[in-house]
Formats: sequence, structure tokens, C-alpha cells
Amino acid sequence: MADKENERSKLELKEELESAIERFLNDGGQITKLRYASEEDQKKSRRLSYHLDRQHNSERSKKIVEEAKQDEDNFIFSKVERNSA
Repeated sequence: MADKENERSKLELKEELESAIERFLNDGGQITKLRYASEEDQKKSRRLSYHLDRQHNSERSKKIVEEAKQDEDNFIFSKVERNSA
């Protein structure tokens, strides 16, 4: 019985997600490629977030944030363009 309830709730969640996506697209939203963040991606994001919070008080953090911005500027395509479908 628990399996049927669980399966039903999964179907309801899927329908709810599909309707939310449809509303988003109808309101002018744009589809982008999604992928699960790897462990390395998560660590990199945490480190950058840490330095973004500390950049006003720490010269080291300020330097790291500037280097990350320069790295992003060196890419041929922007982050948005790289992730658009």
C-alpha cells in the first residue's frame, strides 16, 4: 500500500513539475541545459562563495574573486550561452 501512495505522489510531483515548466515557458522563460553538479563543481562553488563573502575584508579573497572573473571573461562564450539549449 505504501508503494502505491509513493508512486502516486511521484506522478503528482511529475505532473506539477511539468505544469510549472509549461507556465515558465509560456511566460517567456528560456530552456537551458541542466546537469547535476559534480562533487568538484560543488567544492569550487563553495570556495568562490566563501571568497565572495570575505572579499571586502581580505586581500587574498579579493584577489581570488578577481582571478575567477578574469577566467570567466577569457571564455569564448558567456556562462549563459554555454548553458543554453
